[in-house]
Amino acid sequence: MQALIVGADRVDTIRAEIYRVADRLGIRDVDHWPGRKAGEGKRVLPRRTRLVVFVCDRSNHMLMRHVRRQAEDLGVPMVFCRHSATELRERLEGLN
Repeated sequence: MQALIVGADRVDTIRAEIYRVADRLGIRDVDHWPGRKAGEGKRVLPRRTRLVVFVCDRSNHMLMRHVRRQAEDLGVPMVFCRHSATELRERLEGLN
């Protein structure tokens, strides 16, 4: 299973936070969509996605709506945060 980070250019700290709780959430891989290109607003979430982390201050609203709609259809939890590892850590602790 995988997690998906949407937004931001440098995601090393965000990726590290996800891997910190990966065993508990059943995640083995972390993918990243920068969200800079217009075509990324039409991408389809992979079926093996189990978590979406959306970096709000680095993405646009149309991309967020598109990804959120797909996540809801798949029943995938979605975490919204700014580009902050500590904020993401707090949000991930709230997940089962």
